[in-house]
Amino acid sequence: MPENLIAAEIEPVSNQARQAALALQRLGFRILHLGQTISVQGPQSLWESTFNVSFEPREKTLVAGVEGSRVTYQKALIENVRIPSELRHLVVGVMFVEPPEFYSTRS
Repeated sequence: MPENLIAAEIEPVSNQARQAALALQRLGFRILHLGQTISVQGPQSLWESTFNVSFEPREKTLVAGVEGSRVTYQKALIENVRIPSELRHLVVGVMFVEPPEFYSTRS
């Protein structure tokens, strides 16, 4: 069974986005977009071992009142997150992506 892929936004140190992206890529993360933040994706185990984060399954309704719009996702438990020493001069923080919530205009 394939491992869960987790997405996050990495906040790089000012003027260090490209270097941070390269360092993350060397660690095994996939760079999705490079801008003010770095959109990154990686296996759950890589996030856990690199950033000391843990995850737990959660459910969420994407569209209130629409049947079949519940999803299960991995919620980041960020209390013990740490930036690894090899990234501290490049990365300020990490923000984990959760499924969005939409609202139906149907009555």
